[in-house]
Amino acid sequence: MKLKEGFVIREVAGSTVVVPTGDLMVEYSKMFTINEVGKFIIELLQEQDFTINEIVEKIMEEYDIDEEKAMKDTENFIEKLKEDNMLES
Repeated sequence: MKLKEGFVIREVAGSTVVVPTGDLMVEYSKMFTINEVGKFIIELLQEQDFTINEIVEKIMEEYDIDEEKAMKDTENFIEKLKEDNMLES
C-alpha cells in the first residue's frame, strides 16, 4: 500500500498534521492530526509500497514496542487511512 500523492506533513501549533494539497483539497476538506508513530508510517507510505508486516518491522526497529502492540496499532491506523480514502488502490 502507498499513500496517495498530494498529502504533506506539517507542524501546526505544536501538532503534526497531514494536509491535502492541489486537487486533493477539493476531496478532503480537513487536516488529519497524527502522533509520532503515525508520522513515521505516513513517511514510509510516501516513499514506496509497504505491507503491514513491513511497516510493523520498521516500527519495531525504530521504537521500543513489542510486535503485538505494533501490529494492532498499525492495523488500526491503516484502517483509518483506508476509511479516509488516503491510500492508493
